[in-house]
Amino acid sequence: MLLLLLLLTLTFPHALCAQTQFDLEYLVELQPERDQAVVTLQLGKGAELISSLRFRIKPDVHSFIKAEGNITRLENAIVWNPPKKGGAIVFTSKITHDRGQGAYDAMMTKSWAIFRGDDLVPTVRMRAKKGANARATLRFILPSNWKRTETGWPLLSDGRYEIDNPNRLFDRPVGWMIAGDFGSRREYFGGTEIVVAAPKEQHLHRMEVLTFLGWVWPEITQAFEKKPEKILMVGAEDPMWRGGLSGPNSLFLHADRPLVSENGTSALLHELVHSITRIRGAKNDDWIAEGLAEYYSVELIYRSGGITTERYQRIREWLERWSAEVKQLRVPRSSGKITAAAVLLLQDLDEEIKRVTHQDKNLDDVLRLLTQKRRVSLDDLRAAVQEVMGKRSVALQSVLLGI
Repeated sequence: MLLLLLLLTLTFPHALCAQTQFDLEYLVELQPERDQAVVTLQLGKGAELISSLRFRIKPDVHSFIKAEGNITRLENAIVWNPPKKGGAIVFTSKITHDRGQGAYDAMMTKSWAIFRGDDLVPTVRMRAKKGANARATLRFILPSNWKRTETGWPLLSDGRYEIDNPNRLFDRPVGWMIAGDFGSRREYFGGTEIVVAAPKEQHLHRMEVLTFLGWVWPEITQAFEKKPEKILMVGAEDPMWRGGLSGPNSLFLHADRPLVSENGTSALLHELVHSITRIRGAKNDDWIAEGLAEYYSVELIYRSGGITTERYQRIREWLERWSAEVKQLRVPRSSGKITAAAVLLLQDLDEEIKRVTHQDKNLDDVLRLLTQKRRVSLDDLRAAVQEVMGKRSVALQSVLLGI
């Protein structure tokens, strides 16, 4: 029997895999007159693998409409037991979201929409046969006067997007998206498709962004090694939020943000690092994720020759002044002065790694290990550094870490 299974696997490599896959299509109809999307999840072949899907509903965002099969309504959740032959569940999702003080991190107008797929589809907990995983696609239905869409996912020849997240068994179409009347520029750097998009008549300098990324891309390739197949950057003017926000395979940056700030850091590269690595800090270790993103926002420009050694040193001196009052890095959320102090510690750590390994290793080697783990703690960071250096780090014994 074992020999037969081996022969089947070698002769028909998809024969056994197909038994654990199920077809999943997301159909999203954008309705600007109602500031919403009607989202249909259609399960097809392989639906018998799934016993239930539990959707976590945000009452101010999602409204359940109907479903084929059995539905159980819970507080802020819906449990769906789909038919064995497949079926659909339908709900609406509100698009526009006020972040506070009149700034929006998602918006739908009469002619365009910018939003995150994370909010289109509620988070899902799946109960299914062991190994069951989705073969997922995304398709849009647009108003008659809307022209097109763009996401951070690869576009198939039939107009659907392929949604494939190796870290998830039930793939959701997460990340930033744009639809309607917008302009875009795209380029390929080292096998990665970069798309820069913004609503028409808004002053996001798409070619400047592409040129800047092209300049630093060789250093991105060397530092991170593995990169997404595609990255979408969307931008817009007020009243969209005046900052940057990352997502899987994508990011948002306000049109007025400079590519490089006067302090030498880059919000674009900061969010790009988040998007590529997907590193998140564990409890009280947000400084690791934010510190790495800010560290590389300066380091990548320096390595590419965009700033001199003298300028790099002045940036460090500014970070020292800015973070002089910081006594502790391990807080629930890192920003501003705390992130600046984290960058300084990581610069010291990089120098220590180079010194101990006789320039053979640096912080990049640690970053690659952390990227595999995704959610990281101080203990994870110490373990990765010890694996790279072969000994414990002195820099990570800093009093800023509560030691």
